[in-house]
Amino acid sequence: MLKRGERALAVAVCLGLNSCTQGTRVTIERLQPPLANVSGIREIAILPIAMPDLNLFSGPAVGERIAAVVADTNRYRVMRNDQVARLLAQVGINYAYPPDTALVRKIGAALKVDAVLFGELEQFNVQEEQRLIKVREAVWGGDYVRDHNGAVVTDRGPDGEETPRKRFQKRLVEKDHLRRYAVLDLHLRVADTFVGNVICAESETESGSWEGTGAAEVAKMPAREVIFELLLDRGIKKFVRQIAAHPVEEERVLEPGLFHATRLGVELARNNLWDEAMEKWLQSTKAKPDDPAAYYDLGVGFERKGMFDLAYKAYQNALARKPQSTHYIKAVATMQKLIKEMK
Repeated sequence: MLKRGERALAVAVCLGLNSCTQGTRVTIERLQPPLANVSGIREIAILPIAMPDLNLFSGPAVGERIAAVVADTNRYRVMRNDQVARLLAQVGINYAYPPDTALVRKIGAALKVDAVLFGELEQFNVQEEQRLIKVREAVWGGDYVRDHNGAVVTDRGPDGEETPRKRFQKRLVEKDHLRRYAVLDLHLRVADTFVGNVICAESETESGSWEGTGAAEVAKMPAREVIFELLLDRGIKKFVRQIAAHPVEEERVLEPGLFHATRLGVELARNNLWDEAMEKWLQSTKAKPDDPAAYYDLGVGFERKGMFDLAYKAYQNALARKPQSTHYIKAVATMQKLIKEMK
């Protein structure tokens, strides 16, 4: 029986390598650095979230959810919400939204954090539209399917019981149709506590709609509380892209090169067999060390794995062998910038 790598090789050979002659486009997922300049920020506290005219949901619960999402990025040490409230109370700071520069610095000194995150949940609105619609569906009219002798046809159930087969007819019936639409507006900011200035401000508007026809479908529609949590989670995660690395998808063009193993690696990657592809590209760099394509493709593989230092070195090796390539120059510059921004 063929091993995984051997099966991959056989697949690639069977598919043929002609598709690689002009380069193969692939999509990779890699980490994108924070969109805002948050260099030097490591410890952060989440201040109470303002929620005017929203009595159904609590500000502390929203703040706890924001703290959890920020902590999950593994970039920041996030102070617990209860600890924030306790320390502010100890020093007699009455937090009011939005805090001015002086209050941000005062809070930072009390909490001993690099930054504070604060904001407002301005709107959460759910609207419903209910109406009767006519739908065509199979309806049992009380009759049963009969054979040519007039006897009722039966079907055997899972336990061996005989059940009469019902005769259904397509008819137009009226059913309740419910459409539920919701919108949530969230405004968040991050301020540097050393000078008190806002380094990141973003407004996120999330919306969604759900529809159901008939009692069964309507019963499965999410309740108001579930919709709130769903839209809030979306808004928070979008904002967190401003202050933490996040995955993005980008397109890359793998090069066929001059060596058979390089072209085979491209075909393997095209079939999402990246580990086997990288083995082939490493083999190519040893067998054909003057071929830049193997180094470049290897760089794409490392970039896809999030190993930016190794990707940078591989792209540099490709550029050293083909210094006039604007493609390689761009790859080296991109990795250099990514490595700097991720630090």
